[in-house]
Amino acid sequence: MTTAAVNYAKVLYELSVSWDSVESTKKLLREAPEFIAVLKNPLVSFRDKERAVDRILPEEMQSFVKTVCRHHRAELLEEIISSYEELCRKQQGILTAVLRYVTPPEEEQLENIRKFLCGRFHAQRADIELTEDKDLIGGFILQAEGQEYDWSLRGRCRRLEQKLTRR
Repeated sequence: MTTAAVNYAKVLYELSVSWDSVESTKKLLREAPEFIAVLKNPLVSFRDKERAVDRILPEEMQSFVKTVCRHHRAELLEEIISSYEELCRKQQGILTAVLRYVTPPEEEQLENIRKFLCGRFHAQRADIELTEDKDLIGGFILQAEGQEYDWSLRGRCRRLEQKLTRR
């Protein structure tokens, strides 16, 4: 995430815009790529962008999006919303992690991983995104808060190779 997107997300959070309005805006941006293209286009006048924002977006988000457009940062809107969602999750004590695996983990294993993450990162709850990755050969890789825990066979082979070549 860029610093600008994170800063705009903080401002959006401080504006106390409802979660529903932000989610609605996110959905509109994804479903109407031509709308975001208009907002990004430097050839479209700011007045036309304002009219489009007024017609399409929820009222709570209009002023914020117009400010983003006024500063020529419309290309960051999706990233701003992602940063906003992450900020909201952090404020609620929710950690987001990614688990890449070869064989899907059982519910008991997932619960143990959640407990590990909550203890390690002092979170109330851990949401885990599951992604299949056959290249790992076996095991899994867990990524959270910029840290990676590699318990895959591919990672173990790589570490063994590094140890052997250092001698």
